[in-house]
Amino acid sequence: MKVLHVFGTMNRGGAEMRTLDIMPVMADRGIRFDFCTLGTGKGVLDERIRQLGGEGFRCPLRPNVLTFPSRFKKFLNDSDYDVVHSHVYSFSGLILRQAAKSGVKHRIAHFRTISDGKPDNPARSIYRKYMKRLIDLNANMILAVCKSAMFYGWSEDWASDKRCRVIYNGIDQSKYQFSGSGRAELLEELNIPENAKLLIHVGSFNIAKAHEVLLAAFKRVHDKDAKVHLLLAGEGVLKPEMQALSSKYQLDDCVHFLGLRDDVPRLLNASDCFVLSSRREGLPGVVLEALAAGLPVVATSLPGVLEIAEVSEHVTTVQVENETKLADALLRTLETLNENKKPILLPELFTMDSHIKQMCEVYEGSKYFLY
Repeated sequence: MKVLHVFGTMNRGGAEMRTLDIMPVMADRGIRFDFCTLGTGKGVLDERIRQLGGEGFRCPLRPNVLTFPSRFKKFLNDSDYDVVHSHVYSFSGLILRQAAKSGVKHRIAHFRTISDGKPDNPARSIYRKYMKRLIDLNANMILAVCKSAMFYGWSEDWASDKRCRVIYNGIDQSKYQFSGSGRAELLEELNIPENAKLLIHVGSFNIAKAHEVLLAAFKRVHDKDAKVHLLLAGEGVLKPEMQALSSKYQLDDCVHFLGLRDDVPRLLNASDCFVLSSRREGLPGVVLEALAAGLPVVATSLPGVLEIAEVSEHVTTVQVENETKLADALLRTLETLNENKKPILLPELFTMDSHIKQMCEVYEGSKYFLY
């Protein structure tokens, strides 16, 4: 079976990484993953896709958006995919319509966040309605990473739609078990004192992640506890602006911009508390990773976060875009740190085994598709 995943760009986002995580298991079951991206540039995960046995293709929307439907349809006509699995929110409508026209039998729309992040206006409203109509006409399966992503992304009445299925992202907890050896190395690498307390955030520098709120909150934290340092792992267009803001707050000695990292488990193991300041998420997998590494989590009260908090007492939620409440929650958490950090057992629905089992059912079980 050949599956074509459609993304914007294959960079280190949660959706992209979760899809690559299951590639080896799927390959062992005879299910091949290829990827088609709609952006013009290369993705940092392109080489990793090849290493895992897949291929990456580009069918860019720009500069000529009007020709995209015909170009994408031709690409599909020249291929032989059994499944087109689209991860591009509302735009999945057009992707799946062209897949249907090309005779692709299995067509999946996958909602991974609670909104497209675009401002509400009449034109955007018309666009969303049109794309949802196309999804309704052309998807024979609709997936979401959590109930809230399905509710906000697809329909308030999603439970009555037989095509809809919530499949939580899964975490391989063994990758995040605390070893005890990485903290001293990281402290030395970053020139951080041994008695420091480490907050960590992992995510792209974009509007949705609200780094400016996090830095404002951290300024309050650091004013009350100078031993606290903040690790920021990730890249993005807003990184220079956030570096300038850190300098404005005179935090350059205690805020560490780490760039893109392939050692996130090591960073989490070395840290004391994970913080999520986002304005918008689906099911934030990095929160699950932090829990697997034994970290308490302070996160904004987004719907997906609340779904995790329902089954984990180690997640503290605070109001979105409230730097004061975020700082207060971080200070309280840091004051009650347990020196004997242990992995937190994740509920079954967030395990990798559960996720893989359900995704295999999606691809292998034709009974889940409606024709």
